[in-house]
Amino acid sequence: MSNNNLDHSSTNDSLFAAKRLEKFRALVKHANTKSPYYRQLIADRGIDPQTCVPKDFPVLTKSLLMANFDAIVTNPKITKQIIADFLTRSTDPKERLFNRYTVLHTSGTSGEVGYFLTDWRDALRTSGSFSGYRKGRQPDGHRSPYRDFRRPRMAFYGATGGHYAGVTMMARMQRGIARLLVNAESFEINSPLASVVTQLNAFQPDILFGYTTGLKILAEQQRAGSLHIRPRRLLASGETVTKDDIEYLSAAFGDIPVLSLYACTEHMMMGHSNPDNETMTLNDTNLIFEFFEDHSLVTNLFNYTMPLIRYRMSDILKPISAPGEHPIIVENLVGRSEQMPSFKAADGSSDFISPHTINEVFVKGVVRFQMQVTSDTSFRFPVCVETGLSPEQRSQVVAGVTARLTEILEQKGLGNVCFEVPIVEDIPVNPITRKFQLIVNARPASISPV
Repeated sequence: MSNNNLDHSSTNDSLFAAKRLEKFRALVKHANTKSPYYRQLIADRGIDPQTCVPKDFPVLTKSLLMANFDAIVTNPKITKQIIADFLTRSTDPKERLFNRYTVLHTSGTSGEVGYFLTDWRDALRTSGSFSGYRKGRQPDGHRSPYRDFRRPRMAFYGATGGHYAGVTMMARMQRGIARLLVNAESFEINSPLASVVTQLNAFQPDILFGYTTGLKILAEQQRAGSLHIRPRRLLASGETVTKDDIEYLSAAFGDIPVLSLYACTEHMMMGHSNPDNETMTLNDTNLIFEFFEDHSLVTNLFNYTMPLIRYRMSDILKPISAPGEHPIIVENLVGRSEQMPSFKAADGSSDFISPHTINEVFVKGVVRFQMQVTSDTSFRFPVCVETGLSPEQRSQVVAGVTARLTEILEQKGLGNVCFEVPIVEDIPVNPITRKFQLIVNARPASISPV
């Protein structure tokens, strides 16, 4: 590359950084005006909204977010209690709080429940994140998978019965103008696998979108001949996607393009895989990333409803591009996989429970939980609850968790599986890795792992 090209690239990177810093300061000014938490923090630290940078702010963890929820959100009508009541009542991902706010919840791989919300104006600020989609070309370099002028059929295979990120994205495609452009359908990952295969064979999607492990299970069905669909593209998300995963999925469905989407409940679309299938491009237009050996910090520039400045994530991102270079290229995402527990049904057959079904469990009053698999037909599900609950309220929490787990098992045809739900003070991390695991193998040493 010539020196002129290098100078031009450096100038463009500097202009991009300046524009993004301008966005950040606009967010800080809004938070200073509308969020009591940030107003106090800015005053205590002597932060100047006109000249500040992200590192002027402390790290925000999910625990801090939930502990200060009412003070962090920028609309005083929104409270943690109102969100909890809404999530207890509503399981329809199309429904919005106050007919305005998109509400999401997840425990993720931390087992710690978190609430997140945006409004339509926040969504508008995300437009233009990935210019690779323009002019019919996708981020992986391939052209659009659509062959004719009919509405493309898009299938999502994941958790669908609540306010979760994946199904909420699909719900947006099922209303308004979007429904005229895409025929979007969701398929519950916790349904018996045979019924999902039948439904997908009937739907014949052009695009198949889902969690990596779920797509690999469908790929096994496709190879076995039970599933016979002809998608033009696969979109894998929610878990680590390796180059081998991409190659396996592509081959199973006829050597089609497979795109790995890096997304999360807190920040939605965060990046996508590159044509080499070994690296990813991050969405640093709407997100500011800080990289550390065992975690990442992400500052969200579009969410004015719930400002997330230097939000801590356990994702380990390893940048390849030079500091300050745009866009940011990283190695494929590391460390977001969970065990896939499998249980035996009464008829002797086996079926799996997706980790995403587990991490989306919601019962008001529960702050953390874990699935501990004890045998092919049993598990423990310890929960930590909010402080100050009365004995009656604690009993209601256990009853609520029991009812939800029973529903999950029966939906999957595993009603014979037994479990217990003890309330515990704490759920320890793995003593070897020092990290929390949402799903653990608690079988006797002589029994094979999950």
